[in-house]
Amino acid sequence: MKKLTAKITLLASVMAVAGFFTAPALRAQTDDAAAKTKAEKKAKREAEILAKYDKNHNGVLDPDEKAAYEADQAKAKAEKKEKKKES
Repeated sequence: MKKLTAKITLLASVMAVAGFFTAPALRAQTDDAAAKTKAEKKAKREAEILAKYDKNHNGVLDPDEKAAYEADQAKAKAEKKEKKKES
């Protein structure tokens, strides 16, 4: 009976150690996928902003274009706040 108990204890110990090494690896893969998705969403949003506000199509928001973007952002924020206030 001692041999069986020793084998079970050894097997449980090996599995526990394996778990310590595999859990961080699985977590890192999940974090990488989330970061990739977040980067894709950010790139898409930036492309949408450029398409809407870059009037001279130089690929950069100039000061007047950036001001228009910021004004629209402030307006949307105020509308959202007002809508929330009404609810």
